[in-house]
Amino acid sequence: MKTKNLLLTLFLFNFILTFTSCNKNEEEGFSKEETLQALFDLKGTYHGTVQVAYYRGADITELQNVTAVSRDSMKFSMSLLPISELVSDKSLSERLREIGEVEVVAGYHFWQRDDWNINIGLRPKDICVLGGYGAPPTIKIVFSQTFGGDAEVGKNFIMFNISPMELWVDGKKYEDFTQLVYHFRGKYE
Repeated sequence: MKTKNLLLTLFLFNFILTFTSCNKNEEEGFSKEETLQALFDLKGTYHGTVQVAYYRGADITELQNVTAVSRDSMKFSMSLLPISELVSDKSLSERLREIGEVEVVAGYHFWQRDDWNINIGLRPKDICVLGGYGAPPTIKIVFSQTFGGDAEVGKNFIMFNISPMELWVDGKKYEDFTQLVYHFRGKYE
């Protein structure tokens, strides 16, 4: 009986030791120092193009001379013109054209890194352009939180995807909206 209890105790000890001694880096992802280095390596103003496409479909348009700024987060100037052309409601389409462009701010999540590449996830904040009280309607754009991109540090190149997935007008979801993907590719000098 003592042998059985001893074996059971040893088994439980090994079991607990195995699951409590996991590699700390695997659990936590990037360390604070690695995160700061990645932010430093991505820092810059990137100039490039954006291809706008349906989430699961063909390209709609390509936009030239687009800017993205990377500091502690990614700031991206997103044109609403492609969305305005897809919206069937004429007054909503006009409102989106009036707004023209919005600044999307996305926090970083770092997935992987080697000597030349950084694989990133982007967590964009939803956009809300206020209206109401006799003004045009309030517009809210909800973004997917599952997109990201890659940066080639040695080449000063970055590419990423931002995906507006819902459009809200005065607190009501616009049902005819089709999810889009804005694919940015750019370099900084």
